[in-house]
Amino acid sequence: MTMDLSSYRSGPSMGSDGHMQDPLNGFSDRKVAMVIIDVQNKFVDPEGPVMESLMKRMDRINEAADAFRRTGNPVVVVLFDGDSHGPGRENPDGLVDGLRTSETDEFVHKSYMNSFRETDLEEVVKKHGCTGVVLAGLVAQYCVISTYYAAFDHGLVPYMLKGGIASNIEEKADSVERICKCVGMEDILGNVNFSGKA
Repeated sequence: MTMDLSSYRSGPSMGSDGHMQDPLNGFSDRKVAMVIIDVQNKFVDPEGPVMESLMKRMDRINEAADAFRRTGNPVVVVLFDGDSHGPGRENPDGLVDGLRTSETDEFVHKSYMNSFRETDLEEVVKKHGCTGVVLAGLVAQYCVISTYYAAFDHGLVPYMLKGGIASNIEEKADSVERICKCVGMEDILGNVNFSGKA
């Protein structure tokens, strides 16, 4: 059996010198959705390391999400339906204070680390004509990276938002950024679907 993987464009093509011709795999002209994962009170102790990591990144997450909204590009907020990761957390299902949302955002509920597993995330993203996703949120080495790799199985090219993924251990957030394709605000604003609109 032969599989046609051309539509996935999952890996950058290599030049004759062995270097990647396009390390961002067509990001500049790819239609992308922003997916914000698990920024909920149930995952953060107000005095703990995840909250500290998230607060360092909240401005970047909001900046990127605002750019998506201003230019008519979709923002999807993924929420975990399940037990709190800390007993007695106030409003565990609520979003962490400081995360901006909009009535135009779409919300997807999940029950597993992988945001695509048994959810309609793929359908929500693709109905906007998107072939890629920019991921932000927490926790970098668990739900975020599992969603990153699962995106390939759903025919979507994933990117991490540079400076937009939080962790309980800073080195792990840095490691996830190193091994995954990342885009910063310059890349996002240079995308043809944002250029001249933001």
